[in-house]
Amino acid sequence: MAADVGERRIWRLVVTLDRSQLQLVRGVRNAVGVVALLIVGILTDNIKAGVLMAGGAMLIGFIDLGASYVSRARVMLIATALVGVSTLVGTLTGGIDWLTVVLMAVWGFAAGLSVCLGMAPAFLGVNAALGLLLAAYFPGDLSEGLERAGLTALGGLVQTALALAIWPLRPFRPERIAVANAYRAMAAFVDAMAAGATTDAEVPKLHAAVNRARALLDDTEGRSVSTTPAGEAFRTLMLEADRAYPEVIALVHVRPQLPAADAAALGDALQATSEALRAIADELTGGPPCAELVEQLRDRLRSATRTIEATREGHQAGARLEALRAQLRAAVDAATGWTRGREIGSRLRRAIPRRRALGAHNALSILHANLSLRSTAFRHGIRLGVTLAVATALYRLIDLPRGYWVPLTVAFVLKPDFGATFSRGLQRYAGTIIGAVLASAITALLDPGHWTLVVLVGIFAAGIYTFILANYLLFTTSVTALIVFFVAFDGVSEWTAVPDRLLDTLIGGALTLAAYLLWPTWEGQRVSGRLAELIDADRRYAAAVLNACIDPARYDGDALHDARIGGRRARTEAEASVQVAQAEPRKHRGDIDTDLDVLASLRRFADGALALEAILEDDAARSARPALRPLAHELDDALAELAAVERNGGTLRLPGLRAEHDALARAEGADSPVAQETDRMVNAVNTLGHLLTRDGPSAPAVPTVGVRS
Repeated sequence: MAADVGERRIWRLVVTLDRSQLQLVRGVRNAVGVVALLIVGILTDNIKAGVLMAGGAMLIGFIDLGASYVSRARVMLIATALVGVSTLVGTLTGGIDWLTVVLMAVWGFAAGLSVCLGMAPAFLGVNAALGLLLAAYFPGDLSEGLERAGLTALGGLVQTALALAIWPLRPFRPERIAVANAYRAMAAFVDAMAAGATTDAEVPKLHAAVNRARALLDDTEGRSVSTTPAGEAFRTLMLEADRAYPEVIALVHVRPQLPAADAAALGDALQATSEALRAIADELTGGPPCAELVEQLRDRLRSATRTIEATREGHQAGARLEALRAQLRAAVDAATGWTRGREIGSRLRRAIPRRRALGAHNALSILHANLSLRSTAFRHGIRLGVTLAVATALYRLIDLPRGYWVPLTVAFVLKPDFGATFSRGLQRYAGTIIGAVLASAITALLDPGHWTLVVLVGIFAAGIYTFILANYLLFTTSVTALIVFFVAFDGVSEWTAVPDRLLDTLIGGALTLAAYLLWPTWEGQRVSGRLAELIDADRRYAAAVLNACIDPARYDGDALHDARIGGRRARTEAEASVQVAQAEPRKHRGDIDTDLDVLASLRRFADGALALEAILEDDAARSARPALRPLAHELDDALAELAAVERNGGTLRLPGLRAEHDALARAEGADSPVAQETDRMVNAVNTLGHLLTRDGPSAPAVPTVGVRS
């Protein structure tokens, strides 16, 4: 079964339509920008100017990825400037073959390296490269270059204006949508936990939604301090979601110990919690006010607390339900108060002077850190730059008709990982054939004039932006058909363009796959490092929680929060690494089954630590637990040993965790929540030892197989 996982994943990448990434409204809006500029060209009897402006608008539309309005304005304006400059440079140098090849290598390297900065900068880099290669195909003098650059930039400015047009009417809409999506993902997670169902599917979705919301907020206002009441409200909402997460895990852990009636009451309370989370999300996205409904749902939590608090276990669960009630109350205040001008969250944190080092975009530091052959982004930059240069040299050397499509294919298809590159190659081939056949059929049926071409360009432009993140096959189909109709404004026969596109796509796709196979970056070789980083992150988080349990004087809420977020980021990166490795050839991807088991064990360990944090938060007296100290030290040592073995191989020497836990259980009581949660953590660590040794439960000294790479 494991042998076929890579092949199955590649085919899933090819055929899967990610409905969550469909962007119909954005697609139509960006298509309007392209079509409007073509219409201006027709009405002014200047088709060339209309095509140039529409081309600029089409390129800048790729940057409109739903970021906050501040970030969107910044990135789209930068993209407009870069595309304009690239158009000017390409026009002036396009007649000099060797210089064009060198510049394509430089632009390609920059585009590839920019993936380390995130999705929007990566698109920005690719757009600049596209502007250069398209302009270089039509060389001209300085006046022509300035005219083309100006018209292309004007089109980009029009597209930017359309993307920002509703900013004054619907402020903070991207932030509201992102936070609401995080709350809906949290509600789905609570539902799964309450139903006793597996959360393997819900946890990654929850983490992805939370990470997107936090990244968007950081992108808008930086990490050090929020600059507006609304920004503070959104941060408060994310803070309360973070606090609710360990409470829910702790409640689910204690539920099996409750009598049937109490367990049912707790289940109702969890259902009420998920309903409240969805009500808050609905208000954030324009739904009805949620305060009254959430208050009723909070009453259900209070009723459940009264039902179950008679027993010791029920009393502990009741304390957590009361914590959830308080978190829901704070979330409601944040969700509703910001629209009324209240300083939401000001009582929760003091203002901190903005520090550049804490900003979301310290791009120079990130780029500097990636200037190494060990960096995936750096290797991708070299691979993309060289392949674009070879593609440009090839089409100019053999004088391919419309040969710019060869490097264009390389720019779209070549990605940092094998799975995405190979699947995109297949989708590119299929999409080009489908788009070309579709365009040919439409041409034969309609014999389109200018106005019909405008309509067709609008339809397929909407398809480009709608499917760009949802399915690359449909995106490529739309791109191929659109360009076939786009060049028709210049008098190029659609019938002539179709076979040229097919040939150029085959050449470009072959170059792309050859480049990756000649100098690959196999993610399977990085998985062990990512997993080791996750073990280290979980170790830091567990140490912060356990030390606070042992000595309340060491409790630091901000440090706990930072450690928890750090663990979540490390988990997201490790899961993404394993997912990418799944699509690689068998000999390069390593032991995926074991990697997935390691992730599952680390999730169980983290859940135990989260539940311990909830217990710590609910203990108003912050009782000291010195009996926990020996086990805490042993767990820390064990995790350090596991991380070292996962990273470097060697001999695994785990301490006697079970004996230390038995001593803790005698001191605390076997039924105490601390004993039960640490038991889960010990079991998870011992399971990790078993997985990393491959030959049974871990012992004080067991030789291990080397790192899986």
